[in-house]
Amino acid sequence: MRISQKKWDAYIEVQASGANMYDLDGVVMLNRKMSEIELTKKDCHYIMKNYGKLKEKFGIGGVNIDIRSIK
Repeated sequence: MRISQKKWDAYIEVQASGANMYDLDGVVMLNRKMSEIELTKKDCHYIMKNYGKLKEKFGIGGVNIDIRSIK
């Protein structure tokens, strides 16, 4: 499975809202209200399992940062 930058950003937007990210039905429903980018439960599950790798790839909020350089 591949997650795009847009899907990652949509997931981070829901996360930043303070939503319970373990409630995948709630995440998907809130995402529909917040974004034009569709997140599925499968997308969310994949993001959760691969969060660290995706965070390194995309950064947070669309800002690509090297988290290893932050002390």
